[in-house]
Amino acid sequence: MIGSLILVSLSLVCFEVTTSDAGADVKNLIGEPDYRKVRLYWNSIEIPSNGFQVRYCELQSWGAQRCRTKSVKEPSRKMNDVDGGDDLKAFETEVDGLRMATTYTFEIKPTGRDDRSGNKDAMNLIVIPTKGFSAKATQCLPEASEIEVSTGPYFGGRIAVEAADGERCALDGNVTSSRDTYTLRINHTECGSLVNETTVSTFVLVQENLPILTHSTRRFLVLCSFQPETLTVRAGLNLPSMGRGQAYVAYDESSGSRRARNMRTGKRLEMPEALVNPHPPPHPMPPPEKNNILPVTLVVLLMIAGVIGLITVSLRWNMRNDTRDLDNVSMESEISISSTATAMENDQTRTIDKDNTLET
Repeated sequence: MIGSLILVSLSLVCFEVTTSDAGADVKNLIGEPDYRKVRLYWNSIEIPSNGFQVRYCELQSWGAQRCRTKSVKEPSRKMNDVDGGDDLKAFETEVDGLRMATTYTFEIKPTGRDDRSGNKDAMNLIVIPTKGFSAKATQCLPEASEIEVSTGPYFGGRIAVEAADGERCALDGNVTSSRDTYTLRINHTECGSLVNETTVSTFVLVQENLPILTHSTRRFLVLCSFQPETLTVRAGLNLPSMGRGQAYVAYDESSGSRRARNMRTGKRLEMPEALVNPHPPPHPMPPPEKNNILPVTLVVLLMIAGVIGLITVSLRWNMRNDTRDLDNVSMESEISISSTATAMENDQTRTIDKDNTLET
C-alpha cells in the first residue's frame, strides 16, 4: 500500500514538471561574439522550474569537442507588449573562458530535458565564432610603415616582424591592460622589408602565446605601393564668342609634390569670357539658308560643255588622221605613174636607136 502511494506521488511530481516546462521553449536566440567570450540573448514564455541549461562545445572538423554547461535560473527582465507582442520573458547570459578564433555551438534547453528541443518550432541551437586578430596598415612612408593590430583586451602575446631580430621590430602586449589595439612601426632597413621599385612588403606575426604557435596565431602581409608624382592640368576655351578665344593653364599644388612646389607662378592670362560673365549674351540668330539650286545647275552645264568639247576634239583628231592617210595614198599613185612613164620613154628611145643602127 505504501509503495503504491509512493509511485502515485512520483508520477504526479513528474507530470507537474512536464506541464510546467511545456511552454518553456527558446525563441529569438541570438549571440554577440567577443575575443574570449560570447553573450547570448533569448526569450521564453514560461520560466522552467529548474531554469535553463546552456551547453556549449568547440566545433571541430571531427565534431563537437570540450563541451561544458552553464545554468541560467532567472530572466534578466520582463518584456512588455511593445517589445515582443506576447508575454515573453527575456534571458541573457555571458559565456566566458573561450578561445580566440574558435567556432562554438550553443544549445539552450530547460534543465532536465533530454531532447535537443521541445518542439520543431523551437530555435535553441546557434553556432558563433569568436573574434580573432585583425590588422590594417595606417601609414606607408619611404623609410617606414605603420600597422594597427586589434588584439582584444588583456593581450599578453607578441607582435613582431617575421624573421627580424631587432627590438624595434617587435612589440609586447600587456596582460593587465584593457587596451585592445597596438600600433607597430616598421623600419624597412632595420626590419628587413622586401623593397623593389614599386612596393615594400613586410610579414608581421601576431602570437597569443610566445613559446609556441597556436591556432589563433595570425600572419599578416603589410604591402605599401609607391605612386609617381602627378600634375593636374586644367584648360578652358571660349568657343561660341565673337572675340578671340582665351585659354589658361593652372597647376594643382594640392598633391604636395616637389615639382609643383618649386614651380614659379607664370603670367596670368585672361580667363575666357564664358567663365567670367555669369550672364552670357544670347546666341545670334543663324543666317537664312541659301538656295543651292543655281550652283548645282551651273555645275551640270559645265560638265555637259566639257563632255561636248571632248567629243569635238576627238572627231577633229580622227578627221586629221584620215586626211593624212589620203595624202599618202595620192603621193604613192603619182610616184607609180611617173615611174611607168619613164619606163615607156626609155623603151621608145631604145627602139629609135635600134632603127638608126639598122639604117646605117
